[in-house]
Amino acid sequence: MKDFYWKKDLAALPIKRGLRVIMTLCMYLICVSSYAQQRVIKGTIKDQQSETLPGVSVKVKGTNQGTMSNANGEYSIPVSGSNSILVFTYIGFQSKEVPVGTGQTLNVTLEMGDNALSEVVVVGYGTRKKSDVTGAIASFKTKDLETMPQTNVGQALQGKVAGLSIATNEPSAEGGNNNIQIRGRRSIKASNGPLIILDGIPYFNSFSEINPNDIESIDVLKDASSAAIYGARAANGVIIITTKRGKPGKARITYDANYGIDEIASLPDMMDGPTFYKNKVDRINQAAISPTEQASFDQGLTTDWIKLATRTGSRQQHSVGVSGGTEDTRYYLSGTFNDAKGIAKNDDFTRTTLRLNLDSKITPWLTLGTNTQLASADRGGEPVRFSDAFGMNPLVPAFNEDGSINIRPWPEDPFWANPLESLNIINNDDAKSVVSTNFIKIDFPFVKGLSYKANTGYTYRNNTIETYYGRDTKRGFEGKGEALTSNDNTSDWLIEHIVNYNRKFGKHDFDFTGLYSAQERTKKVHALSSVGFPSDLQTFFQNGIATTAVGRDEYVKQANISQMARVNYTYNGKYLLTVTARRDGFSGFGADTKFGVFPSVALAWNMSGEKFMEKYDWLDNLKLRASYGENGQQAIDPYSTLPQLSPQHNLTTGKTPALGYYPNRLGDPSLGWETTLGFNGGLDFSFLSGRISGSVDYFRTSTTDLLLDKLISPVNGVKSIRQNIGKTSNQGIDFTVSSVNIRKTNFSWSTDLNISRAINRIDNVGLTDASGSYISDIGNRWFVGEPIDVNYGYVFDGIWQQNDIVEGSAQPQAKPGDVKLRDVSGPDGVPDGKISPEYDRVVLSSQVPSYIAGLTNTFSYKNFAFSFFIRSVQGVRKSNSLLNTYFDGRNGALDRQFWTPENPINTYPANRDDANPYGLLYFDDETTDASFIRLQDISLSYTLPSLVLSKLKLERLQFFVNAKNVATITKWDGLDPEFNTQTTRPQVRSYVFGLRTQF
Repeated sequence: MKDFYWKKDLAALPIKRGLRVIMTLCMYLICVSSYAQQRVIKGTIKDQQSETLPGVSVKVKGTNQGTMSNANGEYSIPVSGSNSILVFTYIGFQSKEVPVGTGQTLNVTLEMGDNALSEVVVVGYGTRKKSDVTGAIASFKTKDLETMPQTNVGQALQGKVAGLSIATNEPSAEGGNNNIQIRGRRSIKASNGPLIILDGIPYFNSFSEINPNDIESIDVLKDASSAAIYGARAANGVIIITTKRGKPGKARITYDANYGIDEIASLPDMMDGPTFYKNKVDRINQAAISPTEQASFDQGLTTDWIKLATRTGSRQQHSVGVSGGTEDTRYYLSGTFNDAKGIAKNDDFTRTTLRLNLDSKITPWLTLGTNTQLASADRGGEPVRFSDAFGMNPLVPAFNEDGSINIRPWPEDPFWANPLESLNIINNDDAKSVVSTNFIKIDFPFVKGLSYKANTGYTYRNNTIETYYGRDTKRGFEGKGEALTSNDNTSDWLIEHIVNYNRKFGKHDFDFTGLYSAQERTKKVHALSSVGFPSDLQTFFQNGIATTAVGRDEYVKQANISQMARVNYTYNGKYLLTVTARRDGFSGFGADTKFGVFPSVALAWNMSGEKFMEKYDWLDNLKLRASYGENGQQAIDPYSTLPQLSPQHNLTTGKTPALGYYPNRLGDPSLGWETTLGFNGGLDFSFLSGRISGSVDYFRTSTTDLLLDKLISPVNGVKSIRQNIGKTSNQGIDFTVSSVNIRKTNFSWSTDLNISRAINRIDNVGLTDASGSYISDIGNRWFVGEPIDVNYGYVFDGIWQQNDIVEGSAQPQAKPGDVKLRDVSGPDGVPDGKISPEYDRVVLSSQVPSYIAGLTNTFSYKNFAFSFFIRSVQGVRKSNSLLNTYFDGRNGALDRQFWTPENPINTYPANRDDANPYGLLYFDDETTDASFIRLQDISLSYTLPSLVLSKLKLERLQFFVNAKNVATITKWDGLDPEFNTQTTRPQVRSYVFGLRTQF
C-alpha cells in the first residue's frame, strides 16, 4: 500500500516542482521590472469627418500597456517619459504612431485604409506579411477567441474557418472528441486529420489540453503549397498554434474566470411502462411478457432510465496570466484550472495546466527561449453509459428494496446490465503531459540577413488507468471481482536546424529557409487484467492473489528525418513566387520506400499595385494566387511492412491447453507513402477602405497509392494483405468575406461569413473486372465514382397501405403496414419482380455535406458588445443508429408512431416482427436528413468605462454571459445530426457566466 501512494506522489512531483520553480521565477521577473515616474495622456480620437471613434486600440509602443477609446472616442493611458510613442489601431483605418511629447493631451485623427494586409501570418518555420502570402492560409487571432469564450480550442474553431470542419462527438466533461478535417476526406482507411503544430513542434495530445487564453494566433495551411513545408505528414493540411509571449514593459497580470451549467439539448421520446407493455403485447402476444415486466405493470411502476442516468452538468475555469519583461528578457506565465461535471452521472473531470514562455537576448546576436506546458488531468469515475440507458426496459426496476443498485434488473434477460452500475465501478484515470520547445537563435553579424536557429522539442505523456468491477456490478458479480490496470507512456524527441537568409536588393525581396529535422517517438504500454478475488476490499491492489491474470505489453518505436528548402521571392511588391521541396524518411516503410520527396510551387500577383488599377480608388487590394504541390502521408503503423504473429491461447496438445502463435499479417517491404497532388487557385480582395474584405479559393486534389487491404487466397494463412492500391479525388470551394456594416460614434456592426464545399470521390480501390475496368468493393462499401462515405441499402418506397395491390409486385406476400421496397434491378439489369440483396441494394445518398457555412455578427453599443454565431451543414444524410438499434418492439423503449389501419402513416411500418423483414435501416427522408442550422453561440459583454477602471486601479474589467447550442433547426430524428454515433451522450446546451480582468 505504501509503495502505491509513494509512486502516485512521485508521478505528480514534476508538476508540483515545476509550479514552484515557475512561480519563483515569475515573482523574480516582476520584482526586477522598474519604471520611471508615470503620467497620464488623455485625448479624443476622430475620423476624417470629425466623427469620434469608439473602440480604438491605444497601446504604448514596445510594451503591453494598452487601453481602448470609450463611446465618445475618449481615451486615457499612463506613459513613462516624453519619448513614449502611442500606437492607434482600428479596423478599416490605417494604424498611426504618435510621440506623446511633453503635453498631457493628445488628440488624434485616423485615416481610412486597410491595415489587414500588414498582419503577420505564420507559414511554418517563419512568418510572412499577409500581403506576401502565396498560398491558401486562414488566420484566427486572439481577439476572435475573446468574443465567444471557449474552454476547448477545437470548439472555438468550429465553423469559423472556411474549409475547416470540426465535429464534436460524445460530449463529456472533458469537452468531447473533435473530428477535424481540412477540405474533406482524402484517404479511405488512414487518418484524415491535419497535422497540429504547437509552437513549432508536432503536437499529438488532445486539443483540450491547450488553454485558449494562452493562444496568440491559429493559422490553417489548406493548400498543398503552404503545407508542403511539412512534407510527409501534411497531406491533410496543417494547423499551426502559436502561444503568447511576453512584451517589454511592466508586469501585466490577467485573471479570467467563468462558470457554466450544462443541460441536455434534446432527447428522443421514450416509452413509459404502460406504453411499452401495450406495445410489446401488440407486437408479439401476452405470453411474451416476462414475470418481472408483469409485476411492474401490475404495480404501476415505471423506470425513467434517462432521468436516472443524467444530471445538470457544471463547469468552471480559472486562468491567471503574468507577462512582461525588459528589452532583453521577456516572459509569459500562466496557470489554468478546469473542473467539470458532465451531464452523465459519474462523468467528472479536472485539469491543471501551467505554461512558461521565456525569451532572453543574451547578446545582440544570440537569443535563447523556451515554451513549456505542463498538464495534469484526472477523469474520476466511470460515466453512466447512455447506450444502455436508451435500450433499457422501462418495466424493470433500477434499485433493490434496500435502495442498492439492482445489478440484474431483468432476470429473464441477463444480457442487459443496469446502466447505473457504473456508479459502483471504481475508476482512476490520470494523465500527465509535458510539451516543451527550446530554441537558440543566432543572427550572424558578419552576413546581413543570415540567421541560424536550433529547435529542440520534447513531448511526454503518461496515462494510468485503474478500474475495479466489484461484486456490486454485473461484470464483477459473475467473475468474483475483476481488476484492470494499464500504464501508457509516450515520448517524442525532436531536433531541428534552421537556416534563414532574408535580404532586399532594390525591388527584389529574397527569403530562403533551409531545414534539417530528426524526430523519434517511443510508446510503452503495460496492462493487466485480473479476475477472481476473495473480496472487494483491496480493489485493484490484489492482483497477486487473483484466480487468473492476463498481461499485455506493447513497445513501439519509430523515427522520421527530413530536409527542406523554401525560397520566397517578391519583385516590386507585386509579383510573388514560393518554391518548396521537402524530403522525408520514415522508419516504418521498407528499405526501398523509406524516403519521399514532396515539391511545390506557388505564384501570386498583387494586381492592385499595377498602374492600370489606380483609377479604381475604391479597391484597396486585389491579389491572384495559384499553387501546385505534392504532400505525403505515412498512413501505416510501425512494423506494418513486416510479417506479424498473434498469440492464440486456446490451442491444445492432447487435453492440455497451450499457448501458440499464428500468422495474422504478411509482410510487404514495398509499402510506401500515400501521395496527394493538389492545385489551388485563389483571389484575395479588399475594398471601400477595408470595409469589405475576403477571399475565394478553388481546390482540386488527387490522392494515389492508397494503403488498402486486398483480399487474397486463404491458402496464404491470412485473408488479406495491405498494399498501395487505389485512388481518390477531392475538389471544392472556400469563400470568406468580412464586412464593417455600420461604424458610428456609439454603435458598430460587423459580419464574418464563410462557406465551403468539399466533395470527394473514389476513383478506384485496386479491383478490376475481366475487361480491366475498375469495379467497386461492395463488402467494404467502397463504390467507384461515389464519395468515400455513402448510405447503401434498399430503396424505401413507403408503407403498404390497405388499398395497395400486392399481386404482381416484387413483394407478393406483403400485408398492409409492411415496408415497401423498390425493385431496382435484376440479373439482366432490369427489374425482375423480386427483392434481392444482389440487385436491389444501391447507393442511396452521400454522408458528405453539400456545403458548410458559418456566420458571425458582432454589435457594439458604447461599452456593451453582443455577438451571435450561426453554423449550417447542408446536404448530408446518415443512418440513424439510435433508431436502428432501439426501434424494436420486443425490448426497445424508443417511442414511435407505428402504422395502423386508423393511422396509415407512410413513415414507419406496423408494430409486427414481420413488417420489416429486410431489416431496413433507412426510412423516409426526414429520418435520414442530417442537415441542420444551429444557433451555436450567443454572447453579451460589458466593459467598465476607463474612468471607473482608473479608480479601481485596473486596466480592464469585463463581464460576460454566453450560451452555446441554443437552438437547432433540423429534420433529424435522433440525438444530434452532427454525431456519428447516436447511442452516446446527448448534445448539451451550456450557459456560461464570467469575467476578464487585467491589472
